[in-house]
Amino acid sequence: MAVSPAAQGLGIGWRLGEAAIAKAQVLGASRLYLESNTKLGPALNLYHKLGFRKTVAGPPSPYERCDIQMELLISA
Repeated sequence: MAVSPAAQGLGIGWRLGEAAIAKAQVLGASRLYLESNTKLGPALNLYHKLGFRKTVAGPPSPYERCDIQMELLISA
């Protein structure tokens, strides 16, 4: 997920995250999973605010820059 630099700071990332979580709930998902990089501080802060937590050991990532995996458990 990315937001254009011109639109950053307007809460768009937060709204996108909330919309993705809401859609996952409608679809009956029990968890959401994401991969990121620890150098992306603002993104990680957003994910934490949305409720994502670092997973201890996820599946191997095909992305070279991925050094953190996170998940959000969704309640019914």
